Amino acid sequence: MKPPRKTYGGGAWTCGRSEHRSVQGSSIRTHVQTYVRKTALLSCLLALLLPGCDDSFNPFVGEERPFTLWGYLDAGADLQQVRVFSIESRPGTDRAGPIDAVVTSTDLQTGEQRRWTDTEVVYADSSVGHIFRAAFRAEHGHRYRLEVMRSDGATSRVEVTVPPAVEVAIDTDTERTLIPLRILGAPPQLVGVEVVYDTWTVPAANPWPPGTPAGPNHHFPVAVSYTDKLSPMEGGWQTEIDMVADFPVIEDAFARNCLATEVITLRNVELRLLVASEEWEPPGGVFDPEVLSQPGAFSNVENGFGFFGGGFSVRERWVPPLGTLRTVGFSFTAPCAFGAMDVPACQPHPEPCFNRGG
Repeated sequence: MKPPRKTYGGGAWTCGRSEHRSVQGSSIRTHVQTYVRKTALLSCLLALLLPGCDDSFNPFVGEERPFTLWGYLDAGADLQQVRVFSIESRPGTDRAGPIDAVVTSTDLQTGEQRRWTDTEVVYADSSVGHIFRAAFRAEHGHRYRLEVMRSDGATSRVEVTVPPAVEVAIDTDTERTLIPLRILGAPPQLVGVEVVYDTWTVPAANPWPPGTPAGPNHHFPVAVSYTDKLSPMEGGWQTEIDMVADFPVIEDAFARNCLATEVITLRNVELRLLVASEEWEPPGGVFDPEVLSQPGAFSNVENGFGFFGGGFSVRERWVPPLGTLRTVGFSFTAPCAFGAMDVPACQPHPEPCFNRGG
């Protein structure tokens, strides 16, 4: 039986302090506060820019280019968003109140033009951001021009082509631990390809010593990068999701975060990736904060700074059969169910350390 195919043209894609922990070098995930859920690249690339900035040296002083832009056209969203910074005395800062900017987009295929609306956003750290929004769905394969104009006529602009839709074929109905995956189509870039295991700890039902309260379940999803495991095939890309090989990665992530590894249970598995426009290729093919912190190092904006691309997310979730989960090493029964014993599985679990940077 052929695996079912699903056509994808978009959806939400998150970056930042999301609920899962990413391991094995996820390509652009950074642990910073997500500013706007639907403008994930905006948050990710902004986070990459700021750590390399030195307050004693400001390369933007005297800069004639008017704006920095961060965002992307999301073919899976009905609301498009871009963050706009005016380049004044210091990059990466906004003042409260109106910003001297008019944002418009033009569909170069149809000629349709839209004016975007400014929304002032106050973040948890009391900083202010200007998010411009427009209600429309970006069309696959269409090229768009985004322009941000100041009242004196100074304009930053960028053109981007929204990538074509793709089909995902993944066989999730068998008890195989090697799951074939095919991504069919001609995507310019596949970014952040990862398999997220929705994993939990299972505390002992009867902890040792007798009378010790049972500990809580801890939710700790783990993401395993598959970006470098894709290989080209006729009409797309392919790989195999190797659950047996991924299980030690999950155990290691649990151990490094002070979570017990004797019993790990799984609720579901989710494939996540971003189909991105060709502009998403960073210098040298690597999202290196030291490189990206340099002004203009990763910018496709004419007469400005920042990045504006096109893309959409793919998410495919499934629950593997029980036989597969047992073969891989997952468990479903709390240890010490028939009484407390002086064995490691019955000992109280240590306090998790992932909230302390472990």
